[in-house]
Amino acid sequence: MAKNFLNQIAISTCLSLPLITLTAFSSLADTMKISVINNSGKTMTGVYFSPPKDNNWGENMLQESINDRDKQDFGWEPVNYGGPEDDCVFDVRAEYDDGTSSNLWAMDLCAEASLNFN
Repeated sequence: MAKNFLNQIAISTCLSLPLITLTAFSSLADTMKISVINNSGKTMTGVYFSPPKDNNWGENMLQESINDRDKQDFGWEPVNYGGPEDDCVFDVRAEYDDGTSSNLWAMDLCAEASLNFN
């Protein structure tokens, strides 16, 4: 009888593990990890995300400037930048210390692990 009970507990535990794993991955999927690489020859002072068709760039994502030939890794949630939770496509703008900027249009940030600005 005790052996039967222990078998049922073991089976229940094994069956519930995939659900726990799926829940953990679901939570992780909300925050995207992105590396911004600066190969512009200038110091990057700002990075902005905007959903396509939106003219507002929002707030600067950089905590500190990125020197030329350097990168910064960070996590962000699309819903915090005006995009729906299930959408990965964003326009991205980099601004530099000389007042210029460059844009990457319609970047699929779910497919891209890094953004390279030349």
